[in-house]
Amino acid sequence: MPPRAPQTPSTPALTFNPWHARTSPYYTHIAQTRPGEPYTLITPAGQIGIRPDGSIPSDPEEQARQALRNLRGCLEAAGADVTEIIKLTYYIVDFDHTKPWHRAPLLEFLGAQHRPPSTLIPVPKLAVPGIRFEIEAVVAVPLLTAGEGKVDVVVVGAGLSGLKTARDLQGAGLRVKVLEARDRVGGKTWSRSVRGGTCDVGAAWINDSTQSYMYALAVRYGLALVKQNVEGGVVVDEGMGRAGVHPYGQLIAAAGKEEGVEGEEIKEIMRVRDLFEETLQKIDTLDPVGSARKVGGRLDQITFEQWIRSVTSREAAVNALTVGARAMLGVEPSEMSALYFLHYCKAGGGYMAMRSDGKDGGQYLRVQQGTQSFSLGLAAELEDRTIVLQSPVRRIEQVSGGGVRVTSARGVYEAARVVVSVPTPMYHEIDFDPPLPAEKTAVATSGRLGDYCKVILLYKSPWWREHDLCGMSQSVKGPFAVTRETSIEAQGHYSLTCFIVGQPARDWGLLEPAERRQAVLDQIERLYSPFATVPVPIEVVEQIWHNEQWSQGAPCPVLGPGLMTEYQDVLGAPSGRIHFVGTETADVWKGYMEGAVRSGERGALEVLRSLGKAKM
Repeated sequence: MPPRAPQTPSTPALTFNPWHARTSPYYTHIAQTRPGEPYTLITPAGQIGIRPDGSIPSDPEEQARQALRNLRGCLEAAGADVTEIIKLTYYIVDFDHTKPWHRAPLLEFLGAQHRPPSTLIPVPKLAVPGIRFEIEAVVAVPLLTAGEGKVDVVVVGAGLSGLKTARDLQGAGLRVKVLEARDRVGGKTWSRSVRGGTCDVGAAWINDSTQSYMYALAVRYGLALVKQNVEGGVVVDEGMGRAGVHPYGQLIAAAGKEEGVEGEEIKEIMRVRDLFEETLQKIDTLDPVGSARKVGGRLDQITFEQWIRSVTSREAAVNALTVGARAMLGVEPSEMSALYFLHYCKAGGGYMAMRSDGKDGGQYLRVQQGTQSFSLGLAAELEDRTIVLQSPVRRIEQVSGGGVRVTSARGVYEAARVVVSVPTPMYHEIDFDPPLPAEKTAVATSGRLGDYCKVILLYKSPWWREHDLCGMSQSVKGPFAVTRETSIEAQGHYSLTCFIVGQPARDWGLLEPAERRQAVLDQIERLYSPFATVPVPIEVVEQIWHNEQWSQGAPCPVLGPGLMTEYQDVLGAPSGRIHFVGTETADVWKGYMEGAVRSGERGALEVLRSLGKAKM
């Protein structure tokens, strides 16, 4: 169920060869924008094969691939596509025409069809020592606002929050335009194709009880739901009590029966976990700061790590809650306010509920067709040409006399209101005129998106089940903190998803791709081989959300000490004719798809009220 006619050009420029010209499979001689259509010209700086960490591959072909990855990043930031390149110029040090190592990376980058004019210039050296390849591009991006630049509301972002806002506003009779920076809808719901079906590299679970909005959408779109497997044992490594296999749901109790130091560690994990649960249940989701004062202590003035260490001295208990914090938010306990995490967990019904794979838990049901189906379903309910893809918003002006003017990579729109549905730390990508209030800017710049990665290992069969394991593991020794089974039986798709989060994700992300893959496979082997024969996966899917231009992390911005006290009422508050939605602004299931959809509904109602169109 694809979105209705998203506005993206299929052939932005004509490329062709003159009569009798010598043709090449690598380029054409002429590129021409379509006559009569308006374009924006983009000229990125020359891109070289240097990685984000400053290192340079020694292999020249890998340098070329890295330079082209860097160029692709520039295009994405500009709202452009590879097919919109109209000219390439590349410089190669000590070029040897008998060894054209640059061609394979270049053709991979351009794809099967696009062949813009290009020029190769051999040079003796480039600006950075060791660099062998540099590439420049000229890009023509079509503008798409002809006759459609005036609407009632512009929504910035086509994730779940933005799409729900847009659907509700159109349902109330308003004209809406949705501007999405990516080349797809869905935000952090992204279902990628794998052998036999799909896998979710972003948000992946719902339940049918406490997440009523998402379950209603699943029913509305006829999605097939799969219960999370909890049959069999959970593998835990040393550092969180006894290393080994424990029955799912009885992990603490089963290990706690042991005598000696290990048994005492398990008891302490249990005590601290229960104390955390008891404390968070006293937090009022609508007034976290006020309720925290009644609980006692300075919960917003200390980090979550400081809170843990104030109630225990055992590293096993610290490790257990550290793994939980990493897995849920992609940050270290030392990087967020204790009150923030207490409030976050309360919004999802409690720490144990959010961590649970059982009924009412955060990981109870998966979607056979992939969770991006929710976003595609909402998009399909919008009117034709509502969504404009690859259209990052550069500027939002609140114009004198009323209304707003929204400047995007593919056109300028005028509206009565604008709804911003992007993570708060990414507000800096937009120039607001007049500037946002100081407190809104402060909370946006203070929030931190987690380092959140998934590596999905696909196998021919669910080998872990053959050894009475459920596919779940918890670890403090290696790149990933948690694994869960994410198989889709109906597709013959058997997989384990590894969650690489927090500081381990930052360290792992510095490795070469082959080294990253091997580090995950080594940890799987170490954890599972004492209990099962571990086969080689038939496919490996990697997703690093920090590297996404229009995500820059996941799943939800977190706040450090003191920030909730100062800004608890700021996150979702409008600023003049600009409204803000997003999962981080929700009071229920913050950071989850449920929170995103609820926030979108709230945003639409807020806009309707501001325009005097809401039914009271």
